[in-house]
Amino acid sequence: MKKEQAPSGVFELDAIDIQILNLLQSDGKLSVRELAKKVRLSTTPIHERLKRLESSGIIDHYAAVINTGKLGQLIVFFVNVVLKEHSTRLGGKFIEKITSFPEVVEFYTIGGEHDFMIKVIVPDMASYRRFFVEQLGEIPNIAKLQSIIVLDTIKKDNRIPL
Repeated sequence: MKKEQAPSGVFELDAIDIQILNLLQSDGKLSVRELAKKVRLSTTPIHERLKRLESSGIIDHYAAVINTGKLGQLIVFFVNVVLKEHSTRLGGKFIEKITSFPEVVEFYTIGGEHDFMIKVIVPDMASYRRFFVEQLGEIPNIAKLQSIIVLDTIKKDNRIPL
């Protein structure tokens, strides 16, 4: 059974694909055998579906989810950014610079009052100050920066509702 991409470029998933993806989002270490048992198929079609989901890019990669609470106190900030100029060249340089910082764990282009939102995780306030002044502050073309400190995380879930 081979699924093709829909004309819009969106990959069509059937109920079994969705079930597999939901199971893997909850436990990425499930073996093909365990998935087959839960989905009630043999291992061969599960293996084929996994390969198709991976090669199509729907499954981008596998990774461990780190429990940051076990690592000690980390501070999370969101930084909203407004650029002075929005040319492709200057915007590209800004994006290239921001994505090179290890403190930046998520980075979004957004609509509204700000152009970008950056999620930053650092061990302490001194580290954030250094990041804000010495790294962000040195990037040309930034018109405005707004820092928002996260006081508590109410819900954190990387699963995509399918």
